[in-house]
Order: sequence, then structure tokens, then C-alpha cells
Amino acid sequence: MMPELATISNIDPSLAIELALPAGARVAAQVVQGELFEGRIESFSEREGLRLARAGEAVIGIPVSRLRYLRLLDVPAENIEAFSGEPQRFRLIYLDGKDLVGASFGLTADPGWLRICERDEMGVARLMFVPNKALRRYHVGPLFGESLVSAKAVAPSEVAAALKVQQMRRSKKLGAYLRSTTALNAEDLKHAIEEQAHVPLRKLGEVLVAEDFISVKQLANALELQKRDRSQRTGEILVQMGAVSSEVMHSVLARNFGVPFVKLRNFDIDPAVLLLVTCELARKHSVVPLMMHADLLVVAVEDPMNMGTINLLRFTTGHPIKVAVATREDIDAAIDRYYVGTTSLQSAEMEVLEGQDSDVVELERVQQEDERLGRESPVVRLVNQLLLDGVIRRASDIHIHPTHDSVALLYRIDGALVPMRNLGKAMLRALVSRIKILGRMNISERRLPQDGNARMIHEGKVVDLRISVIPTVDGESVVIRILNTQFGLRSISQIGFLPDDEARFADLLHRSNGVLLVTGPTGCGKSTTLYAAIGEVRKQNVNLITVEDPVEYHIDGIEQIQVQPAAGYTFGKALRHILRHDPNVIMIGEIRDEETAKIAIESALTGHLVLSTLHTNDAASAVIRLMEIGVEPYLLSATLLGVLAQRLLRCNCPRCAAPEDVDPAIRKLLGVTVGEVFYRGRGCENCNHTGFNGRMAVYELMRATSDLRDLVQEDVTSAALHAQAMKEGMTPLTQNAVAQARLGRTSLSEVYRVRLE
Repeated sequence: MMPELATISNIDPSLAIELALPAGARVAAQVVQGELFEGRIESFSEREGLRLARAGEAVIGIPVSRLRYLRLLDVPAENIEAFSGEPQRFRLIYLDGKDLVGASFGLTADPGWLRICERDEMGVARLMFVPNKALRRYHVGPLFGESLVSAKAVAPSEVAAALKVQQMRRSKKLGAYLRSTTALNAEDLKHAIEEQAHVPLRKLGEVLVAEDFISVKQLANALELQKRDRSQRTGEILVQMGAVSSEVMHSVLARNFGVPFVKLRNFDIDPAVLLLVTCELARKHSVVPLMMHADLLVVAVEDPMNMGTINLLRFTTGHPIKVAVATREDIDAAIDRYYVGTTSLQSAEMEVLEGQDSDVVELERVQQEDERLGRESPVVRLVNQLLLDGVIRRASDIHIHPTHDSVALLYRIDGALVPMRNLGKAMLRALVSRIKILGRMNISERRLPQDGNARMIHEGKVVDLRISVIPTVDGESVVIRILNTQFGLRSISQIGFLPDDEARFADLLHRSNGVLLVTGPTGCGKSTTLYAAIGEVRKQNVNLITVEDPVEYHIDGIEQIQVQPAAGYTFGKALRHILRHDPNVIMIGEIRDEETAKIAIESALTGHLVLSTLHTNDAASAVIRLMEIGVEPYLLSATLLGVLAQRLLRCNCPRCAAPEDVDPAIRKLLGVTVGEVFYRGRGCENCNHTGFNGRMAVYELMRATSDLRDLVQEDVTSAALHAQAMKEGMTPLTQNAVAQARLGRTSLSEVYRVRLE
């Protein structure tokens, strides 16, 4: 006869494990405080708990909430088969941090209880029930450290050392100590190298998803983008998407490859190892030597799997190489800090000064001396380094400004002029001469302005340089515009459009004829947007010709025409000729006069898509401006597709952004409440102490709908056009900018600077 059963009814019977315990069964019950009680079950229910009868003692009651586990000591014979096969290690981690380890032949779980089949040290079968409410987590199978030891990935001593560290800091899993250490200094890095273990690799995207840094959808989007451009790695795309920060991505990459992750911002590099790797090699391969560890040269790299770089370093330095991972930004900053310092520039400066003659010499001798100075090796190295440094720092312009007794070197970064250093006044002649040689200008001409252009190669990318030299009372002033295709050319998805506006803009670019304009002041990113539009139009396999002054970016596969006003080859003449060249799409650098405007309109009327720029403050004013130039309203109404007005906002530096103290008058003018919090960069090494890092476009997109076309008459005002565009869904530029400030991407004072009304 089967014994009477007392059942546990803590959850829905359809979900419950069969916790059928015979009344009178012999059990051992451990409670939260650690006490162990043995006896026979009198009754057991979720509401009343366990009532346990002990020999010679009174019956005790134990609430389920106090149970750590309940072990059935006498397992019925018919259940013994469940205890066969290979046992697996299990580990239970309780809420109070204590754990319980054993060997399980089977573990079943539901929301209420774990049911574990185990054998004790003597091989006797036991059945254990554990309330899930008491557990933080549980693990079945080989422990992580044991798996690594059995796979010969780490030594038992390394696991023991990691366990000691883990005992002191329970906030991390054991694997985190075995697989990665973030090094902040040389001691950290030495320890990390000694403790490193190579573990089985997983794809970076899968690791980021598993550790909840990105979502499955974000990974899928990144992989889809990677199919279009195989040259980009998954991690780079995820960083560009804003799905994960560069630091997090590289930290996970380091952990996945079993190498240290190094934060270089405050890392003191051993000066002796800098002599082993040249500045050119460090720049070209994005590598920084850090220190010697035994006979190993430890270097920071962005990609730990770039074996070509590692082998090159091994060959050039003569040392075995140990890599650590760092972000590209930190590597570039470290190179700037340790290689592009005042010492190298001063040494070049002194070498030039020693070879200079007196300024009071004959004109012919001065010309010969200027050319000689411009070709001296120290000057060549100095100018090359200034250009390279400007490209790496993302400068749009390099300024060389002479003063009464010195020469100021400034970079325009994110729209702001950043002073870099001062050079001796005697350096000016040599610098200007070298720059004139690069730009194929007349070295001896110092009385008149000159323009030139040059090219350089950086990381396999062509960088175009536009050079302007003008005479001042203190000497010749130089401005070098850097046109870097690596950063300058973008797709329309990278401009900063909202999803709906991006779709509307793309729709306009897929029209077969009409005029699409981009407006705004000088330096607002009009050319960048036009080149992004060209990239979208090229997908249609059309004949695209550009007429520019000057040609800013040289793009393979596109016919680009440089106008020469001095020779009489104007926009108008160029446009007349290219219409006979069977173009589908025409890009005009700028509509400046009536002739260019009328030819652009005529081209649109004869079945061409025309893209161009115009200097107006807002979108609606572009219509008024074209009519003022001389375009008839009925022609403009028939051809205009839309107008995009834009400005460039400086983005807050993410490393030093802090709450902004906003002037109440600015809040009132921009329509934001007193309680809203905005952010602004305070200035740090990462942003050259400007508080800004990078720029983004804010815009308003006015589409020429049928209702708006009806308004295009001689007496129409820009206010009327703007109001109609607002009715049809246009978001004003200022509101767009305020929305970016609310997201913390820029400051409210920056919005105030670019506002339209």
C-alpha cells in the first residue's frame, strides 16, 4: 500500500514540478540561518510550511520562506533509474552570497522549485528540492575555471588566483578576471599580461548582444550595412551608428581576444620604448609602444588581429610583441602627446635658423634663398608633420598667422580656431616657401595674393589641399583648407536627417528633372550635403557632370569641371557646353548670377535634374533670391523641387559634458521652460579644451508642393512661403536645433548662435 502524500501547492499545478512527498518520509531541511533539521514529514504546504516530527522532540514548523533546501533521504526504489549516467557539477548561489556545490544526475526547474537528483559521498541517492525564491542564480555543468583548465587554456594556479580576487570583489564573474583587465598604468598592464588566458573566440556582435550592450535588431542593421561595404568591420559600423561607444566596443574586443584593454589618456609611456617605433610607423599603423615586459615589447593597437602590423613591429624593433587594445582616439591622442611635441618642432626650427642669412640682401639672392629654405629637409619634415597633424585632428583649415615677433599656428576644428603653438618669426620665410612649392606658386612673389592646391596621401586616402597666401603688414599669412574624402564624403543617412525627412529628400533626388537647392551661409556644410546627394544619385546609373569653383572633392566615375573666371571660362559657358554632353544630372557649385540661374532653370525644363547651392538664410528666402537674380516666377514655379536650408551645430564633447547655465533671455527666446536641463562641454584634453567634439547638421526642408508653387508670384514674401511650408509639415531649423539640445547633443547657447528667428 502506497503511503499517504502531502503535496506542495505553491504555484499553478500545470507548471509545478511533481513535488509529491510521502507523509512520514525521512528528510533533511536546511534553513536560511544554516541550521540543519532531520525528521519525518508530518505535513507540507506552501501556506503552512513544513511540519517536521523529530524523534523524542516536539514537532517544529518551518516556513517555506526560511528553507534553503529540502533533501529526501530515502528515495523510492522505482526512482533509482533517474540516478544513472554521467553526473554534472551543479552550483547554487543563494541570495545571501553563500553557495552549495554538488554532482547532479538530473536537474528540473520551474518558476517555483529546482528538483535535483544527486548522490552523496557514499554513493547513496538523494532527491533535493530548492525554492527558487532563495536563489540568486544556479549553474549546471563544468564551472568556468574548470573548463578552462581542462581545455588547457589556463593553469590551475591562475584559476586559484582569480578566485581569490573574486572573493574580495563579488561584483564580477570569474571569467572577467581571467579574460580581461583594463589597464590604467604600467603595473596594471604587467599584471594583466601575466594573468592573460586565451579562450575560445566568439563573434564580436554576438558578445555585445549577449552582454546587453546592443540589441539583436541593432546587430542585424549593422550586418546589413556591412554587406554593402565589406571594408568596414562590424564594430566600426556599430560605433558609427551610435549603438555602442568606441571604448565599450574595444573593451569587449579585448576581452574576447584575451588581451588587456588600456586607457591611454593617463598612461605614462616609457620614453625609452618610443625610440623603437618611429612616428611615421606609429601614425601609419595606429600603434603606440608602451613599455618593455621582460623581453616583450608591449604595444597598444586598435585591432589585435592585424598580424601584418604585429609582424612588421617584430621585424623593425627586434623584439617579440605583446599587444594590448586601445581606442583609435586614445592612440591618436597618445601619438600627438609623445611624438608631435615641441621638441621635434623646435629641433627643426633651430636647424633652419642656423642656415639663414641676413634679410638685407639682393632680390635675386633672396629668391634663391627662399627656394633653398623651402627644400631643406627640416622644413620639409616640419610642414609635412603640420599637414598630417591637421588631418588626424580633423581640422578643416590650418592657419599660419604672422604677428610682429612670432608666427601663430592654429587649426580650425569643429568650426572653432584652436591655437596649437607659436613659432619663431624667422621660421615664416621657410614655411611659406615650402608651402608655395607644394602649391606650385611663385616663390618670389610676396606683394600679391596667390592660390594653389596640392595633394597628400593619408592611410591610403587622398587628401586635397587648397592653399591661400595673402600679404599682410607682418608678413605672408597662409590658410590651408583640408578636404579629406575619408571624413568629408558622407551618405545622406549620415547627414543627420530625421527618418521622414531623409525619405523625402531621397525622393526629390530620384526625380528625373527639376531644381533642388541647398542654402545657407559660408561654411554651413552645403558642399558636403551636395556630395552626399551625388552619392545617392549615382546609384541610378546616370551621366552626372559637375561644374565647380573650385572642385572640392575629386570623385572617380564623375566628370568634374573646374571653371576658370580669369580665363573667361565661367559657370554660364561651362553649362552651355555640358548640355551637349548628354548629362542626366548636373551639379552646379553655386548659383551666383542671372546667367547661371537661367541656364540652370532651362536645363531643368529640358529634362535634367539640377543640384546647386545658394546663399540665403532660410529655405523660403531662396525663392525670393532667385526671382531677384532674374528668374521669372512662372519658370521657377514649374521647375523648383525643394530647398534645404542648413547650419552646422558643434556637438558637445561626451567626456566633459555638464549641465549648462542658460541665460533666462535665451530660454525665453527659444521657447524652453525654466525646468529643462541642457548640457555643454566644459573642455578637456579630448576636445582640445573647447567643450565640443564634431559637428552635425540641422536643417529645414521645404518641398515645392502644388499649393506652394501657386504662391510663387512676383509679390510673394518669404514669410508667406515659410507659413505654407509649415502647414505642409516642414520643421523649422531652430526647432530642429532645440530638439538636438534637448537630447544633450549640443548646448542651448550653440542653438542660439545658429537660430533663424
